[in-house]
Amino acid sequence: MPKKAIILPAIIVLLLGVAVYMQFFAPATVDTAITPYLKGEMAKLSLPEGEQKLSDHIVMREDGSPVALRELSGKAMLINLWAPWCAPCRAEMKELAHLQKLLGDDDFEVVAINVNRGGIGEARETLKEWGVEGLGLYAEPTMKIAIDLAEGRLPTSLVVDRKGTVRALYLGPLKWDEPESIALFTALKEGDL
Repeated sequence: MPKKAIILPAIIVLLLGVAVYMQFFAPATVDTAITPYLKGEMAKLSLPEGEQKLSDHIVMREDGSPVALRELSGKAMLINLWAPWCAPCRAEMKELAHLQKLLGDDDFEVVAINVNRGGIGEARETLKEWGVEGLGLYAEPTMKIAIDLAEGRLPTSLVVDRKGTVRALYLGPLKWDEPESIALFTALKEGDL
């Protein structure tokens, strides 16, 4: 059998193999647009594998009205899951409030969600006790959101762009009001990411 007759089918099989691999087995692409902002404290953030949109979990607003998390899309957000009994949550809460004070407006919000049974009332009392001011009150008292999104581990934070895409996440406390954090959230707020 001539070599040319073998080469063409071999190339076709190879190309088909590459196509199947890329479709079903290739690793998810990593968000490289955010990479320049991952400095200082922000270098600790994890990037999700592939696109991850906000979920349909229902949270309660300060006035008691329910809202699906995905309905908060349209502005950049730092979504933080916390509870009053969580010492690391307390450690970062003032930095979250300071970030909200610096950047918070119609285009950016720190959405701190109390996942403990006490709901909005408990969130209000706890933040007052901790000396934290300026955060909107949100609650999801069944802790389902924390179990589903963070395997029950707190604090967990999601960095979300204006389209409702989770761009990064972190388990544990961070210094959310450092210059690197402000640069990241300013870029998200302005739609640069």
